[in-house]
Amino acid sequence: MPDLAFLPGIKRPQLQGRQVLYDDGQHLVILDGAILAFTPVEYALLLRLLKRAGEPVSFQRLLGVPAQQPLARSMRHSLKQRMSHLRPRLWPFGLDILCLHEYGYLLLARSDEQAAER
Repeated sequence: MPDLAFLPGIKRPQLQGRQVLYDDGQHLVILDGAILAFTPVEYALLLRLLKRAGEPVSFQRLLGVPAQQPLARSMRHSLKQRMSHLRPRLWPFGLDILCLHEYGYLLLARSDEQAAER
């Protein structure tokens, strides 16, 4: 297990009451004490969302491309698939990733009622 004392944390109003630590070297996110390992690409996407939790994140920002650059259909499809893999891994922690039509994604904390529906 990584040494938690040396891992950076993420503090956002949307994540209030949750402990979110991350380890770039091992592509790990530690969410409320649970260690979650990700592929390098999934890790990068999730970290961008976590660091802006509660704010919309554009497709371009998620992919690290210039804002004015249009995205190829294949890039959007790949991003959609990656998000579909990330979403269920976050549900047990009361978090979800919402798609914002033609813009990007948004990471939100779900209410206890919404989380129970999953």
